[in-house]
Amino acid sequence: MRTSKKLIHQFIYPVVLLQIIIFLSACQPQGSMHSVDLVEETDYGCAYFYFLWGRQAELAMQFEEALEAYEKALICDPEADYIIRKIPVMLLRMKRGDEAVTLLNNYLNDKPHDTGVRRLLARVYIGLGSYDEAAEQYRVIHSQNPEEVSSLLLLSELYLNLNKSDQAEQVLNELLTVSSNSYPAHVMLARIHLNNKKYQQAVDEYQKALDMSWSVDLLMEMSEVYIQQKEFDKVIGIYSEILKQDGDNERVSLALINFLLLQNKEKEALAELNRLKTLTGEPDRVDLSIARLYARLEKYNQAVEILQKYLERKNTADARYLLAVILTQAEKYDQAVYELQRIDSTAEEFESAVILQVRVLRFLDRPEQAVEVLEKAIENEQDRRPDMFVMLAALYQLQGKTDLGRTTFDRALSAFPDNDELLYDYGLFLDTLGSQEEAMSLMQELIKRQPEHGEALNYVGYSWADKSIHLDKALEYIQRAVKLKPDNGYIRDSLGWVFYKLGRIEEARQALEEAVRLSKDEDYAIYDHLGDVYLELGRKEDALDAYEKAYALVEENNKERKKVLLDKIKLLENQKE
Repeated sequence: MRTSKKLIHQFIYPVVLLQIIIFLSACQPQGSMHSVDLVEETDYGCAYFYFLWGRQAELAMQFEEALEAYEKALICDPEADYIIRKIPVMLLRMKRGDEAVTLLNNYLNDKPHDTGVRRLLARVYIGLGSYDEAAEQYRVIHSQNPEEVSSLLLLSELYLNLNKSDQAEQVLNELLTVSSNSYPAHVMLARIHLNNKKYQQAVDEYQKALDMSWSVDLLMEMSEVYIQQKEFDKVIGIYSEILKQDGDNERVSLALINFLLLQNKEKEALAELNRLKTLTGEPDRVDLSIARLYARLEKYNQAVEILQKYLERKNTADARYLLAVILTQAEKYDQAVYELQRIDSTAEEFESAVILQVRVLRFLDRPEQAVEVLEKAIENEQDRRPDMFVMLAALYQLQGKTDLGRTTFDRALSAFPDNDELLYDYGLFLDTLGSQEEAMSLMQELIKRQPEHGEALNYVGYSWADKSIHLDKALEYIQRAVKLKPDNGYIRDSLGWVFYKLGRIEEARQALEEAVRLSKDEDYAIYDHLGDVYLELGRKEDALDAYEKAYALVEENNKERKKVLLDKIKLLENQKE
C-alpha cells in the first residue's frame, strides 16, 4: 500500500518529539530551555538527538528542517564527521551548492587530509558542473597518499562521463603504475580502447582482467572486439569457451548459434540447437528454430515433420505460418494454401497469411481465387488492411480490369481516409495506367497533407524535370526529398536529372554517380541519365559504357526503351570508328 510522504512525516514526528522530551535536559545547559548555542563541551547525547531529528526530516524531504537540525547537532559535537558530511548534502539539495563548497573548503583548511570530505567536495563540484575543480580534488587526494588509487578511478570515470577518453586513459595508465592488479582499471582501459577501435590493446586489457577474475559477462564484452572486426571464428571460440564452463547458459548458446549461422556453419548450429533443446525449459521454442534451420539447409521434409508434430502439441498461428512458408519453399503450394486458410483472422500473422496465400495462388495460376481471398478478407472491417486493397487492385490490373482497380482504391481510401501511403500507391497505380495528370494531382494533394513525404516530393519533382517545366520548383522538391531519404538512389537520380535539365552538368554528374553507388545496378534509367551527362561533358567513352550498362538492365519486353538505348550505343560506336 502506498503511503504519502506527508503521512509518514506525521507518523514519525510524534516519536521524535518523544525523544526531545527524553533528551532535552541533556541537550540544554541548566536553566535554559531555548538553544544549544551555549554548549561549550561535546555533548554526544545532544548531537545524536539532533542528528536523529535531521535524519527523519531528510527522509520526509523536509530539507530546511533537516539542515537546521544537523547544524544544531554539529554545535553539540563539532568534531562529528558523520554530521559534517550531511550539511553539504542538504545545501546541495536545496540548490545552495556554493554554500556547501564554502563549508567544505573551510573544513579542509583545518583538516586538509580528510579524504572523505574532499571526495564529498568533488561530488558537490560535479553537481555544480565545476568539473575541473572536482578533478583537482581527486588529484589532491592522490598526491597526499600516492598509494591510494580509488581517487584516480573516480577521476577517470569523471573524464569518461565528459567524453574525454584521452585524459581518462592517461589517468588509468598512471593508476596501473601504482597498482598493476587493479581489475576495474584494466576493464575501463579495455572499454576505452574498444571505443577508439584499438582492438589489440583492448584484447590485452580484457585478458589481464580475465586472468584476475574470469566471468561470462566480461568474456561476452570482450567478444565485441572481434564482432566489430567481423572475426566471427574468434567470437565462436569465445562462446564455446564459455559453454565449456557454463554449459547451461542459454543466452550464450543462442548467441553462438547466431554466429555459426553467420559463418554458414549450419550443421554446427543444428547440433548446438539440439543440445540447447535438452537444457532449456522451453523446448518447443527451440523446435521452431530447428525447423527454420532445416529450411535454410533446404531439408524441407525434416522441417515440415518438426512443425507438424509441434502443431499437434500447440496450435499456434506463428508455427502454422512458418509451416506454410516452408511448404511454399518446397513448392508444395496446395498444402501451403491449406495451412494458410487455417490461420484465424484474429491472429497477428493473419495479414501475412493472406498476402502469402495470394502469392501462392498466383504461382498456381488461380487469379480468380486470389481475388476471392482478398475480397473476403476486406469484407470485415476488423480484418482489412491497406496493403490488401493495394494487392487486390494490382490483381485487377493484371487481369485487365482497370476500372475495378480504380474502384478498389476508392474503397480503400473510404476505409482508410487518413492513410498517406494509400494515396501514394493510388498515384503510382494511375501512373502505370498512363494517367499522369491524375497521378500528379493525387501526389500534390498528398504533399499538402504530408509536406515531408519524400517519395511524393520526388515523383512530382521528377515529373516536372522530365517535362522541362517548373525546374526551380522541381529542384526544391527533390532537394527536400534527398534530405528526407539521403540513401535513396532513385531520388539521387532525380536530383541529377533536374541538374541536367538546368544545365548544371557537373552537379548532375556528381548526383548521378552517387545514385549509381546507392542503387547497386538496379535501374537502367540511372545509367541512361548518366550517359547523357557524360556525353554533355564530352566523355564519350564513359557515355558508351553507361548506355551499355543501361541496355543490359532493361527488361526484354521493354522493346521501345531497348531501341532508344541501342540507337545511342550505335551512334557513339559509329563516331568512335
